[in-house]
Amino acid sequence: MPLFSYTAQDPANNIKRGTLDDANREAVAARLLKSGLRPMEIRRAHERKSGFTFKGLRQSRVSNQDIDFFTKQVSLLLGAGLSLDRSLRTIRQHSHNGAFSEFVGDIERKLKEGNSFSEALAAYPKFFSPMYVSIVRAGEEGGILPAMLTRIAEYQAASQELRKFIVSASIYPAFLLLVGLAAVIILVTAILPRFELLFEGMGHELPVQVRIMIDSAAFISDHLVITLMLLAGAPLLLIQYLRSARGRETLDRLSIRLPVISSFVRDLETTRIFRTLEVLVNNGVHLATALKISSGVAGNREFQRLLNQATTALKEGQRVGLKLKGAGLLPDLAGDLLAVGEDSGRVGPVCGQIADHYEESLRMKTKRIIALIEPIFILCIALVAGYVVISMLSVILSINDIAG
Repeated sequence: MPLFSYTAQDPANNIKRGTLDDANREAVAARLLKSGLRPMEIRRAHERKSGFTFKGLRQSRVSNQDIDFFTKQVSLLLGAGLSLDRSLRTIRQHSHNGAFSEFVGDIERKLKEGNSFSEALAAYPKFFSPMYVSIVRAGEEGGILPAMLTRIAEYQAASQELRKFIVSASIYPAFLLLVGLAAVIILVTAILPRFELLFEGMGHELPVQVRIMIDSAAFISDHLVITLMLLAGAPLLLIQYLRSARGRETLDRLSIRLPVISSFVRDLETTRIFRTLEVLVNNGVHLATALKISSGVAGNREFQRLLNQATTALKEGQRVGLKLKGAGLLPDLAGDLLAVGEDSGRVGPVCGQIADHYEESLRMKTKRIIALIEPIFILCIALVAGYVVISMLSVILSINDIAG
């Protein structure tokens, strides 16, 4: 039977660690519960733990996997009845990653200084996004921090899964693109120059399109630094602009107007907003407060403004569903369903149904976009390679004409 390592808690809230051999994790968990221990973590003895590298070597920095582990463990320990500071202390004491242990210790110190958990996390924008901090703040205000951390952990897991899916799906098209690019470079730099020597020996000029390719290759070879600066400069300037307040505003406006992207952004923001509303309202948070908090979860500023307007409208006695529907940002179906939820007093469950529907729609659209990447890459290779081949054919035909 496989051997499993476990971390568990006894009735006195003491941490117990050890190993058990059994068929699977569920069987180990059942044995621990039967013996009066509450399992915190169960893994195969040979598996690596988050934040821990092979043979106990420490990582030099805090990784995304460490943040995922941090979220799950804080949620688990809070749900087991530990206080927040003791949960952080437990995570720090049992971490084998020096950088991560110090990181958790810094958060623990900020709590002792009188900061709230969300304020402590907000001090690390590199690791905790505004959405993460907003959801934690929602959990603090609603008294449902473990549930909100669980929701964040689920969101992070889904995001990681989507990211891995995108990377895996992009490997083959990217490989095709690199191979095609390498073939074109070889043709332009190694084969076409020989035709140039042949034509010069005959006293004739190369066709225009071939001359352009050869001159371009020569320029890139002679001015490699300038070429790299030109190629890298435009994207860097664009990124710098998009990081500014004005650039972010422009990007948010464009993202809800461009044909394909707008549909993707709408489903993404709808899922985020209504998933947050579901958790908050189902745990007793007033809808006005939930809307205000959800405005911090929305990534697009246009949606943030809409939610702030909806909060004001609700305080004035208006229906939120109709307000959201009338703006044209969120899908009409979402607004209609929310209005039905307001009438029936089932806002929380209805928000969950809306989030489920548009999350599935988001996944389908993502898969379709990824499915288009491969043929687009192949088309690009075909166009470039076709241009080179046609150029070479024109050279060969020109040679025949000269010889004739």
